[in-house]
Amino acid sequence: MSRKIKIHNTDIEVELTDPTAIWFYDLSLKSAEERGQILRAKLTEQGTIYYTSGELNVERAARFLYEMLKEQGKI
Repeated sequence: MSRKIKIHNTDIEVELTDPTAIWFYDLSLKSAEERGQILRAKLTEQGTIYYTSGELNVERAARFLYEMLKEQGKI
């Protein structure tokens, strides 16, 4: 069992294979979702992955939704 995650603001994807890392990621994701927040995976200069959670940037979400609907011809 593994989880593929994308590092925030990069094109880097990392596959989590360690059971403890997967457990911690799932726990962090669940906690953020329960608070209505989003989870971001970030990478230190040493290559360590850490997680932050915060509010969704509404302007970015709206712009993304607009572009998606525009591509589908619904706008």
